Amino acid sequence: MTEDELKKIADKIAKCLAVAASTSPEEAEIAKRQANALMEKYGLNSNDVAAAGVHEKTSKTGGKFNPPVHLVRLSGLIASAFGCGSVFQSGGGFNDSLNYFIGPGIKPELAAYTFDVLRRQISKDRSAYTATLKRYKRENRIRMADLFCNAWVTRIARQVHEFAGSEQDRTAINAYKQKRWGKALTKDARNSAQPKKDSDWQADVAGAQAASDVSLHKPVQAKHGKAITDRSAL
Repeated sequence: MTEDELKKIADKIAKCLAVAASTSPEEAEIAKRQANALMEKYGLNSNDVAAAGVHEKTSKTGGKFNPPVHLVRLSGLIASAFGCGSVFQSGGGFNDSLNYFIGPGIKPELAAYTFDVLRRQISKDRSAYTATLKRYKRENRIRMADLFCNAWVTRIARQVHEFAGSEQDRTAINAYKQKRWGKALTKDARNSAQPKKDSDWQADVAGAQAASDVSLHKPVQAKHGKAITDRSAL
């Protein structure tokens, strides 16, 4: 069964289930039997039906291993902003590492585009900031750059208002993730670096300042979805 065929069948089942939940007891029973018959015929369950209601869009993380913590945070807040789920997949050092955005409609495309734009911008800002740290040891430069990026993402988070999304969407996203990755899904247990000394706090302030004029405009029309200012393209 192709993906398109699965979606068509799942859509029929979903419509039957919707009727079963919103009509008279007699009609509901008929619709429920129809849904069960279709699921039995095609070997599907409720999770299969839910998962077929969403899709994925990928973005490159800019590396071939696990992405840095600040990109994981950035991905998470963008996913929340667009009512999506997100999953990182390491390239294992050989292939490009990918970030998957999962959701209904155009949401994954909008989230992936936003991530691409902001990932390029934070990488550019990190490089510019690191260039000012030549007097520090390498390990301190890396630490301060990480703190810079963490503050950058925190500042961007102020602009993002989380879309709660429907329970149906959340169920569909979780079902898709389980069907797609199953037990391979793990949580990133890493923590962001925390400022401890004066130079750390300076890095924190610099990151927040660098992101102060980065604008994230949520699109209001799907047709004109790319309503985001990409400073790196100017």
